[in-house]
Amino acid sequence: MTESSKLSLLQATLSVAVPLRIEELRHKPLAEILDPDVLSSIQTRLGEAREEVLYGGKAGAAGFNAVADAVARLAFLPGGIEVFGMHFAARAEAGR
Repeated sequence: MTESSKLSLLQATLSVAVPLRIEELRHKPLAEILDPDVLSSIQTRLGEAREEVLYGGKAGAAGFNAVADAVARLAFLPGGIEVFGMHFAARAEAGR
């Protein structure tokens, strides 16, 4: 699989997973969504998964879920987040 194909697949799966995660988070207070301890935990999961998110392996699914969770949480920041050639932004009134 080419790098371009891997990116396209990642974009397709994130385009579904991130909005779903945003909806799960929407009812929570912003301080909880952007809690530094939670974000640190996600960073740890990403560190453990590394390339397995793209290339497969036993930590690939958990790593992908961590990517989707991180992107969804960062989408609550003002202006949202631009990642992998995509833009995600939660509505301004979310987290209130």
